[in-house]
Amino acid sequence: MIIYVELIWLLNWLIDWMILLLTQSINLTSSKWYRIGFAGFFGSIIVPITILFPDLSLGAWYIKIIHSFVIVYLAFGFHNLAVFLKRLFSFYFMTFAIGGGLLAAHYMFTYDITQLNVELEPTQIHVVFVGVGFPIIFLFTKWRMDKHKYYQFKKDHLYEVSVYWREKTSNVKGYMDSGNQLVEPISQLPVIIGDEYLMQTWFDKQSFKELKDSFQQFKDGEADEFPYPFFRIIPFKGVGGQSEWLLAFKPDYIQIHMNKQNPLLIEDVLIGIQFGRLVGDNSYQCLLHPRLFKKAG
Repeated sequence: MIIYVELIWLLNWLIDWMILLLTQSINLTSSKWYRIGFAGFFGSIIVPITILFPDLSLGAWYIKIIHSFVIVYLAFGFHNLAVFLKRLFSFYFMTFAIGGGLLAAHYMFTYDITQLNVELEPTQIHVVFVGVGFPIIFLFTKWRMDKHKYYQFKKDHLYEVSVYWREKTSNVKGYMDSGNQLVEPISQLPVIIGDEYLMQTWFDKQSFKELKDSFQQFKDGEADEFPYPFFRIIPFKGVGGQSEWLLAFKPDYIQIHMNKQNPLLIEDVLIGIQFGRLVGDNSYQCLLHPRLFKKAG
């Protein structure tokens, strides 16, 4: 049997480097690329040592722990114990996740689980399988982590919102959008953007369609008057700088329910209507104006 030590060493170096990149990503930290590369090199150096010097006892659990401590220190340094342990445990987590993913994929493609009489015996995972499968699992793990961070970011900016208007209440999710700086030009009232889900409390599908058609006809100049006196039409500049019109109404008041605080009650606000859904997954139904949170501060 011919063992290409340098090939196995290079593969392990790349694997350790990628795991450290994932550890860096999950901790929202940054480190020099050469530090992470050197830490990966140090992590992989145990492979040629084990192959070339098989009599050395490097498999003890305390050796592995010390080895991982040094890897994390070389990659990210030491600022304080809490941060260091957080990065260390993240490194362990990513190692187990990647290794478990590779092992699961290996058995999925190797064995037929419908044959209950098959006895699973330990086998060696081929180096080609690791070389091809690891980048795939790495990219999939990073993609899911980025998605998780994005959803967590959205969750931190989501609030329960109650809109009171015309003796009815609509309870929806609101997203605090720092980019929403829309105000009504005359009154200077901040404008919340609400979608059709928010309007279901006051309009059924048919009446909402009639409202939309009437607004479109008025915008196109096909109607001289807008037949809904409790709405107002707000001019604004679109993304491309073109003039646009937004249909809006003034609710009696709204309440923004914030964590561990009394509801934030706001009366001086307008709600503009988005004909359609703001987001495909319906995770929120209105875009909140940042000025509304000044009272909470």
